[in-house]
Amino acid sequence: MMVTRFYILAFLLIQGLCWSQNIDSLNAVYKQYYETALRANSPNGRYVILNHSNTYGKNDYELLDVKMDKTTMLGNYDQFQFLNDDLLLMRNSNHCRFTDLRTGQSTEVSGNYIIQPTQESAQVILFNPSLRELLLVSIEGKVLWRKQDVRVYQLDTTTNNLIYTSGNDLVVTNLTSYRSKTYKVNSDIQWISSVDQRIYAANVQPKQIELYSVDLRSEKLTKQLVAVPEGFESTTRLITYLEVRENEHFIFPLYLKSKLERYENPELKITYSNRNGEDKMLYYHLGIYNLKNEQWDYLPDVNDEIPVYKFLNDKGDFIVYDLADDVVEEQQNRILDLNLFLNYGKNSYLLPQKRIEEGNYLWDRDTKQFVYFNDTTWISHNIITGKEVDLIPPNTKGWTSLEHSGLAKAPATNPVKIKGKCAIMISNHFDYFVIDLKTMQLKRVTMGEVAKTKYQLMLSKEHYPKSSWNIRIAEIDLSKDLLFKTFNKLSYDSRFATVTDKNNKTTFFQQGHYRDIIPYDNGYFLTSGFALEPFKLTILERGKYHTVYESLKKEKKGFEGARYEIFQYKTDLGTSNAALLLPVNYDPNKKYPMIVNIYEELSHDVLFFLQPYLNIMTGFNYMHYLMNGYIVLLPDLQYEVANVKNSVLLSLEKSIDSAKSLASIDDKNIGLIGLSYGGYETGLALTNSKYFKTGVAGVMISDLVSHALSQSEFMTKPNYMRAENHQMRMNNSVLDHWSLYLENSPVYHVKNIEVPVLLWTGLKDKNVSPAQARMFFMGIKRQMKKAVLLEYINETHNVLQPFNQLDFNIKIWQWFEYYLKNKKPADWIRPLTQ
Repeated sequence: MMVTRFYILAFLLIQGLCWSQNIDSLNAVYKQYYETALRANSPNGRYVILNHSNTYGKNDYELLDVKMDKTTMLGNYDQFQFLNDDLLLMRNSNHCRFTDLRTGQSTEVSGNYIIQPTQESAQVILFNPSLRELLLVSIEGKVLWRKQDVRVYQLDTTTNNLIYTSGNDLVVTNLTSYRSKTYKVNSDIQWISSVDQRIYAANVQPKQIELYSVDLRSEKLTKQLVAVPEGFESTTRLITYLEVRENEHFIFPLYLKSKLERYENPELKITYSNRNGEDKMLYYHLGIYNLKNEQWDYLPDVNDEIPVYKFLNDKGDFIVYDLADDVVEEQQNRILDLNLFLNYGKNSYLLPQKRIEEGNYLWDRDTKQFVYFNDTTWISHNIITGKEVDLIPPNTKGWTSLEHSGLAKAPATNPVKIKGKCAIMISNHFDYFVIDLKTMQLKRVTMGEVAKTKYQLMLSKEHYPKSSWNIRIAEIDLSKDLLFKTFNKLSYDSRFATVTDKNNKTTFFQQGHYRDIIPYDNGYFLTSGFALEPFKLTILERGKYHTVYESLKKEKKGFEGARYEIFQYKTDLGTSNAALLLPVNYDPNKKYPMIVNIYEELSHDVLFFLQPYLNIMTGFNYMHYLMNGYIVLLPDLQYEVANVKNSVLLSLEKSIDSAKSLASIDDKNIGLIGLSYGGYETGLALTNSKYFKTGVAGVMISDLVSHALSQSEFMTKPNYMRAENHQMRMNNSVLDHWSLYLENSPVYHVKNIEVPVLLWTGLKDKNVSPAQARMFFMGIKRQMKKAVLLEYINETHNVLQPFNQLDFNIKIWQWFEYYLKNKKPADWIRPLTQ
């Protein structure tokens, strides 16, 4: 049936019927395809919730009974929570539905609620912030009690206490014993926290904070007034940053009053060359008040203009740096002086000239070592002795991130702390290692490099600190098995593995195209998907694998015959990957036009199943082109710093040459397409290569000189940062090497262009100025060569409005149909042909 529909569609296209009919026919075919994702599963693994969605409005949820191999369509819900093996809670903006999957009986609680199941008792908390209504409901859906005028609440999962305020009452209810205690407060409480056996509640005002505390052992309520330091104000806008540590240190954010009161003329913008571009943004300062001593542990410095605070652990050790010190703003991973404060500010140390981005450093409290990445290796700095030790053996490599050819100046991955040990885990491009910070010994954990297999440590939110103040550094427990995902960089196969640190044992799971692993009581769910391979769900129990669900089993016959190949190509710059996708019903005895889609490294696009549709916001859906007679190439391009043009051309042409040896490509009908940075690369290729019959460049950068000397509205930084140390990879200032910028700018090679070009931009783009595409177009127009410029008036860097998405997807397709297949030109193309 599916194959028949495609033959009918092909017949319509051959007959040259109007495009609107063709589009309707395509959409009728495409709308039956969708993407599937696993949203929830029961603890025992019997049930899973699957979501099926596409761009045509499909958004269905389905309950799969794994044991019975039975599916049931569910209603329109946005959250699913299994309360036990058989009870399912579903919520939307109208109600919460509690369903017993054994009997099929349901109970509904009307209203738009936030749901929070309790872990220690068979209950669910429902909260409606707009109505200030708090409900306690049994897992069967019975409302146990309902409270009104509740502004804030918190569930302490350690004690199973539900704490909330209602009017002037601060109520503590134990959900296990149902014992409740009410305390009277005379303030409007906006924040509640529970630490050990003490509860804190605060009323935040600009000049003071009223802090209430309840000792649950003595059931005594006390109140303290914390006066805000002179020159600062507290605010409820950052209420989630309030925190009490060790039942003594009250941490909260403050705004600099002078910034709050600063008058700005709305008709005038003043910028200073000796100030950081973010100096007018409202950054918060840190205050730490000692509740026992009733004095300040740490007072913020009014001279810090753009301060940033990062706590390094759950104690009182933190760093401070001031972004205002970065005046030039040419680095993406900035180097600044770090001030290390210990014990809530009692001691301080200067750590000069360190990279500031998270993941570049951590702190080991016991050994007093500040561990940091210095662009190529990990260094340990002892703050007491001043001694520095290179933690990486000289015979190892690959520790620097490959992002932007290493110009990110960051480690390959973020370091990980080891629970209960003075040790950290780090990784290079393939493997993980543990470093003992006492002995400085390095121990290898995985062995992937020889097989070109990259290991990725699987971390969940439980591994990361809960505090909003802390740096996002995970912590693992080596007494438990570590779970890794492996990815072969040559074949793109993936699988999971567990590593037991005690005996250095590695246990591998089955290899395939696996995406996620979800444990349940007696096994694992494994999800998989890939290009041309829709979602598949596999269970692993007692060492045996069994596929329990396959998406699009019938529908995928529509793209039978299409296939992919991952291959490697070589240049003087090294070896890189590319993905070659062959069309539906591919015949090696027939020549096919090919479209090359470029944007740095695009071969990894095949790691995901892509449904065909004609309103993708990038303008290019490779599945659509595979189903309409095109070969598609997705190369990983190569880069030489300060020589982007030549390295891109070398690698792009070599990847195409290699593809020609693998498939029946019509080398006289090769098109090129790129978006954003890919548009820049497309401009370079079309002006310097003879490989292409036509090209499409979207929201491109064409002139590095004007781009570098402009201000980014998107990143609030000068664009010379992006030119020097980001994607453009110039690694030099335009003022020192302007000829290098000219050489690597497409517009200065536009005189060489010989093929027609389709350009598009969004006139509200704050990422790349629309003037960049326009000047490239003007260069073509000045020579009376062929180009069309599409300017979408109300679009930005991506086309987001559905009507415009469909329009420019169709126009790009029509462009390739005319220039690569010699089809009749669409009406909007015809003026260019006359």
